[in-house]
Amino acid sequence: MSRLYNLDFLRAFAMLLGLAVHAPLIFYNPTILPEFGIYKTTTAEEWIWIMLIFITNWRMPLFFLLSGFFSVMILKKRGVQKFLSARTIRIGGTGLVFCLLFDSMDGQLDYTLGHLWFLYYLLLFAFIFSFFQKSELIRNLLNQNMNTSKLLLLLLFLIITMPIASILNLDWNPDTLLAPPETLFELKPGNLFFYFSYFLSGVLLYSNQKFFIQLRKIKILIPIIFLSMTAFLFQLIESTNPTAFHTLLRGINTLGWCLFFLGLSTRLVNSNSKILRWLIELSYPIYLLHILPIVIFSVELYKAGYSQIDIFILSIIFGFGVSVVLYYLLIKFTPLNWLINGYRKSSFQLNFLFKKN
Repeated sequence: MSRLYNLDFLRAFAMLLGLAVHAPLIFYNPTILPEFGIYKTTTAEEWIWIMLIFITNWRMPLFFLLSGFFSVMILKKRGVQKFLSARTIRIGGTGLVFCLLFDSMDGQLDYTLGHLWFLYYLLLFAFIFSFFQKSELIRNLLNQNMNTSKLLLLLLFLIITMPIASILNLDWNPDTLLAPPETLFELKPGNLFFYFSYFLSGVLLYSNQKFFIQLRKIKILIPIIFLSMTAFLFQLIESTNPTAFHTLLRGINTLGWCLFFLGLSTRLVNSNSKILRWLIELSYPIYLLHILPIVIFSVELYKAGYSQIDIFILSIIFGFGVSVVLYYLLIKFTPLNWLINGYRKSSFQLNFLFKKN
């Protein structure tokens, strides 16, 4: 199977958007500021909330969908045992090292996950998906070629996963619905159901890649973007009155933007390039490393009296730059790269140990 550069780009794009999500962190989560000796906080401006609602609606669902797609690719290429081994090291090992690192910085071990909560879910999904492979019925179901009717049913199901998640979590509040788990022991059934549904949709998409050809067409993209923007507008209006209708709007919005970005990336990204390979390589390490540089830098800008929009833009630039430097200093040429990018792709290897004398 040829490399799908559009999906590689989209996965890197979803990762790098974490910079935009966390750049205004001190404004939408001002409890951080007292840790830096700042007790006078400022409310986040309206554009910050709108941006966060927009990005968080589709970013992680899209990421889990892509993870499901690539999981099938790896499993078919290497088999279940090597797939689980690789996932355990690259996801579980990386999550363990960096979660413990960030968790211990306050002098206490609380088993908090922070911004790396998605690694916990991915590891769980990898094992559940591997277990599914033992059942021929489920395996055939996930590998089937879907006609238009079945595809429409899948899309409808993905829309209602949001209301179902609300029911499972007993939570209709848009501010807390699908809130990431804070600790290793916090497993919300609604969250797991919602994200695993998108993960399995990515698995199905692997056997139905003809779907990309349809999504890339302008006559398909235009109605999708119109529906998505309309749903997002009404979602903002309904956000002050959380109801089942609001979660349904959010479900439409989530699916719509996922489809739009899948189609747009398929249309625009058709070949490889050095810049694309560089961004793909950096996206995972940048997400792992960016949070502390961004918070520290944004706090200093806040103390200096910069506006929220200036702090947002400058923190993204600074967070990206520092994370790149840290990657080359601490990861790329060290054993840490064995966890993050895998031993075979690492620039630091111990091949000399196996050379014949």
